[in-house]
Amino acid sequence: MTDSAVYIHALGHYHPDTVVDNSFFEELDIGSESSWVVERTGIEARRSVLQLDDIRALRRGEKTLNQLRDEGRVMSIATMSEPAWALLRSRYPELKPAAIDALICGTSIPDFDIPANASTIANRLGLSCLTFDANSACSSFVLNLHLARSLILSGAHNKIAVFNPERYSLRMNFTDRNSCILFGDGCSAAIISGVAKPGALKLIDTIIVSDPSGYDLVKIPDGECFSQNGKAVQKFAISKTLETTHSLLERNRLTPKDITYFTGHQANLRMVTSAAERLGFSEDKHLHNVAALGNQGAAGAPSVLSMHWDRFKPGDLMVLAVVGSGLTWGSALLQKI
Repeated sequence: MTDSAVYIHALGHYHPDTVVDNSFFEELDIGSESSWVVERTGIEARRSVLQLDDIRALRRGEKTLNQLRDEGRVMSIATMSEPAWALLRSRYPELKPAAIDALICGTSIPDFDIPANASTIANRLGLSCLTFDANSACSSFVLNLHLARSLILSGAHNKIAVFNPERYSLRMNFTDRNSCILFGDGCSAAIISGVAKPGALKLIDTIIVSDPSGYDLVKIPDGECFSQNGKAVQKFAISKTLETTHSLLERNRLTPKDITYFTGHQANLRMVTSAAERLGFSEDKHLHNVAALGNQGAAGAPSVLSMHWDRFKPGDLMVLAVVGSGLTWGSALLQKI
């Protein structure tokens, strides 16, 4: 390690090919006209690991998720991780996979209770290292950065891969227009170490906080579908995005004017835009992808950074603010070097 900082050397992302636009929900006959969805959320489309026919079958009760799994129609976490990893490798060609000594997976929709889903990713990618899961729902990416940063700075590990594969379409009730219109599927990948290299993102600071008293406001019970208290969650998401961003800036002696780009949790466009505006970030500083890709859980915010990877210039400062079930929220301060 050359100094006391930690660096993200590359990011990668993947979104499945199946496009679920708002007109598809009109076809499902759940009372969600396209104009209603856009007006309420700002979301125009999202991606799914399922085919449209499979979603139709789930909606009509003609198939169960277990039947789709048995028929080989559900993309695994390991499969999702491959294209995200391939993009990351193209951005970091000098990476030696054998140097990776830990892989963390943060996902809300695992393939397995045991083993760790990180193990399945490592096996698919041919990596041999410590593997474990660390899930904090939509806040998982910042949690994983927080954890990786601590492990590297402690000297316990040198180079860590972080994956956030999310497949919310597997646990949606496609008769519930208040939830199923929000979510899309995606995966992000990151490589983190303590060695500074030009082009990397310096991880300057992380904050992660939980309030367990709100554990039941957003949940997916065992064997059931996603549910949330929409009003309470919307209020929480905006207030905690503001709170954690202000805290991060204050303890690093920065103001919104010092920040080049802001990315929030991609819950819905209305929410994240409201938070950005209240924080004082102009439209040109606000990076997002939720309108075209929906709420991708933990993969949302890092996939925004990955999609804009070539846009960042040396010296650019970025704030990432996320919120999630638990209730948990956090932020990260990054700088392009």
